[in-house]
Formats: sequence, structure tokens, C-alpha cells
Amino acid sequence: MKKILLLILTLTFAVAMNFFLPKIINSYYNIPSLEPIQKQVGKLNISVDPRLELLSVIQGISDYQPIQRDNSYFNTVKSYFASSAHLQAVSITNKLSANGFSYDAPVAFMLHLTYPGECKPRMPYSDYLIKRAQGEQHLNEYQQAIHEFAVKTKFNRFWEQNKSFYNRIVDLSASGLSGTDWIFALEKYMNTSHNRYNVIISPLLRGGYGPAVPTGNGERDLYACLSLDWKRKDSIPYLDRNSFLFYLWHEFGHSFVNPEVEKYPEIIERTSVLFTPIQDKMANQAYGNWGTCINEHIIRAVNIRLTEKYIDKTEADQLLKNELSNCFVYIEPVLEELKKYEQKREKENIIFSDYVPDLLQVFDSLSKTDYKVLSDRPFLGPINHAIQTSKTAVIYPTNRLGNESLEETKKYVEEIHKRFFKGGLLIPDTVALKSDLSDCGLIVYGTIQSNLFLKKQESRLPFKIKDNTIIADRVYSEPGIRFITCLPNPQNEKLGMVIYTAISDKDIPDINNVFHGPEDYILFIGRNQVLKKGFYKKNSKWEF
Repeated sequence: MKKILLLILTLTFAVAMNFFLPKIINSYYNIPSLEPIQKQVGKLNISVDPRLELLSVIQGISDYQPIQRDNSYFNTVKSYFASSAHLQAVSITNKLSANGFSYDAPVAFMLHLTYPGECKPRMPYSDYLIKRAQGEQHLNEYQQAIHEFAVKTKFNRFWEQNKSFYNRIVDLSASGLSGTDWIFALEKYMNTSHNRYNVIISPLLRGGYGPAVPTGNGERDLYACLSLDWKRKDSIPYLDRNSFLFYLWHEFGHSFVNPEVEKYPEIIERTSVLFTPIQDKMANQAYGNWGTCINEHIIRAVNIRLTEKYIDKTEADQLLKNELSNCFVYIEPVLEELKKYEQKREKENIIFSDYVPDLLQVFDSLSKTDYKVLSDRPFLGPINHAIQTSKTAVIYPTNRLGNESLEETKKYVEEIHKRFFKGGLLIPDTVALKSDLSDCGLIVYGTIQSNLFLKKQESRLPFKIKDNTIIADRVYSEPGIRFITCLPNPQNEKLGMVIYTAISDKDIPDINNVFHGPEDYILFIGRNQVLKKGFYKKNSKWEF
């Protein structure tokens, strides 16, 4: 009887400990389960999610590259977590990213977990994630290390300290979406709907990702995980309407397009010859295989059609130019096929997935033609495209004028090279003048007078700098004005050149500290004072 009583007491104690111990541990470490900051706009749930903030913190203090570090929020992160860089989650992040677990994969992985406080798997990991991590055991180790990081650093305290910041991001971003049901527009185009649409905004994220996560009842929740371009309102970054819409339709578009394209592996394989002439430029945009490129062509074409219908044809035309510049060279035939889909959808009420085989036939037909003609285009901008090359050359100035030193400029350019272009050349203007740089994307720093390579191109430039003014679409004479622009590489019109210039060399250091890239040029004084940005007219020459 005593043995039975002892056994009952032992089992009771074990059950009690199993129930209460996690709560005791969580209470000791003060790590309650965190909830996202969120707001509902139509079918959109807009949020800042503690899972992605925890991930970006870990990535930010690691060697992981695709993270935005030039902002005040990262300075806050660095101040709070700098002493935690030795924790296992950071070293695992470095190891996994070096083996290809980067960009969309870590984001999708975090959405498979519960919120910080537990960080437990809430569903089985997808085959895609297991493959990207090179084994499920690596995902399990990462999950445990992330939970340990949250506990040991008291991540919940950091979250609470920044809640008002997250609330402002969500409020400002949501305010730009009134007037049109943008999800309805996408669903109407596809003639299909999904369970839930979640927009997660993450201040340190770079780029945008569109994972779809199973709900357990046979449906999927769609996510658009979006970065901020740090446009400011009351010192708070937010997504403006145009940025929101580009990302919104694009990232949710993946969930409509990718699964359908994947049903036809034989067509992907048969048309893979189309990847060869654009492979390098696609790889520089993190699109490493032909199947991904097909998805991107279709999604971007759909985005253009939606933009023309719901926003403006001029804006749709500009999007097309941008996509061609970004080397999506097969997009025009896809656009023509989408117009046929739209007609058939209206007449026969077909859904998008019904028409995917017809869309894929576009690539089949192209693969049997002289497709290389489409990829053999001159550089047309924007700034981002100029650096999406397999080789880069960063050129710094040496022609010192009067008492003005170029030492600070040189140090600054060296730091930019180290952070962003360390695989490319770093050369002075004197060397650049004597070098064959026809296979490089060029990044040129300095004034027209201080950079001798730039000085040689002066007569070909669409802008002028003289008498303390910059002459572009008009005359700019504001003190401290800076100018970032792209143009064709003077040695190879198929590649680009980005020029970082100003009236005075003292304004070159820190010139990158403004959001730029989607446009051809930007004139500004500081990151919060942009005077003008836009695109050149490109006929026989580039002009405002």
C-alpha cells in the first residue's frame, strides 16, 4: 500500500512539475508570450511581429548581410544587445546563412514558430525549409538557440521599451491604404481568394518576402513581410502608399503564382536555356534558378497590369521600364499573354491557375527563338540596377583642390567598399583612367573636379555643376546639396555607373545616408530633405 501511495505521489509531483515548471521558469526570466502590434484594414492584418523583430535583432548583431543597419532603430538594437553577440543563436545564424539559409528562408522559419516567450514549432517545418537548412536537425537547433537568446537577453523588455515606436509604424503605414480594397483588387484579378492576408513590417528587414504558412485546416495564411525605406514622419519610418502597393501585390502574388508554376517542372526544365543570358544579373538579385525567374516575371507582369487598372497607366509604364532595367527581359510577352487571360476570365470566368499552362507556353515559344536579342539591351537605370553586376569597381577621387583634403572622402569610400562591395575593385581615379572597366558596374565618388575619371566624362553628363550650383531639371543652389545619379558605363553601355557627387568634397562623406535606388537620380541635402528624385528621358541621350 505504501508503495502504491508513493507511486501516486511521485506521479502527481511529476505531472505538477510538468505543468508548473515552464510557468515558473518563464516567471523567473520574466518572458511572457509576446503579441504583435497590429491593425486591421479590410482583409489586411498589418503588424509589427515580435518573431521577426527577434530574428532581425539576432541577424543584426551577426555577420548576416541583408539587414538595414543605417538607422536609429538599429543603433537602439546594438546598444541593448551588443553584449549578446557570443550567444549560440548568433553563431548559428552565421553558419546557416553561409550555407544558403538566408533571405526568405529565416523569415518563413520564424513564422513556423510561436511568439517569443515560447518560440516553439507550431506546425511541421516545410520540405522547402528543411532543404534550405540542409536538414531538420539544423532547424531544431536554431529554434532552441533563438528561444535561449530571447530568455537570456530579456527580449520581452526590449519589446516593451519599443512598443510605442512599433505602434506608430503600424498607424502611419495603415493610414496610406484607405480608399481602395487592394486585396479585393488582387483577388478579383486572380479570381481566387485565400484565408488571411498578413502584412508584417520589420524596420531592419531588407527587401520583401511572401511566404504562405499552412493553418492546419487545409488552408494557408498569406504573409507579406516588408522592409521600410526609412522615409520619415515625426522621426518614425513607415511605408508610403506606393511602396506598400508594390510590395503588397508582389509578395502576396507569390502565393497565387509559385504553387501553380511548380506543377509544371518539365516546362521549367525545357525552357531553362532562357536563364543563361540573364543568370549573373538574376543571381545578384537573389534569384538563383530559372523556376524562380519565371515566377518573378509573371508576378511583376501581374503587378504592372494591376497598376495600370487601379492606379495609373503612366506609373505602369514606368514599372515596365524598371523591370526591363532589372533584367526581366521576357516580361513584355508575358504581359501580352496576361491580357488574353483577362479577356478569357471575363468571358468564361476562369481562374488564374487555369491559365498558367498558357503563360508558361510564352517561355516555351521564346526558347525556340533568338531570345538572346531580348537580353542584349543597353543600361537604362535605375540606380539599383547599376550595381547588380558580377563585378564592380569603386573609384575614389585624388585631385585635391586648394586646401580641401580628400582624406575623409577616401576613408568613407573605403568603408563603403568594405561593407557593400568588398568582392570588387577599389581604385583611385588615376588608375581608373588607365583601366579597362568594361565588365564592371562603376561606383564613382567625388566632385567633377576632384575625381579625374568623372572629370573626363563631364561633357557627356546630363547635369552640370558650376558656380556653387547643380544644374539638373532646374538650378539648385541650396548649401550642402548632394546628387546621386546613374548613367551607362562610358566603356560599356550595357552596364551602369552610379555617381555620388556634390558641389563640395566636404559633402561626400555620408552621402549614401539617404534612401535611394529605385530611381535614376536624387538631389538632396540630408536624408530628411530630398529636393527632387526621378527618371531621365532616354532617347539618343539621357536628359531631364
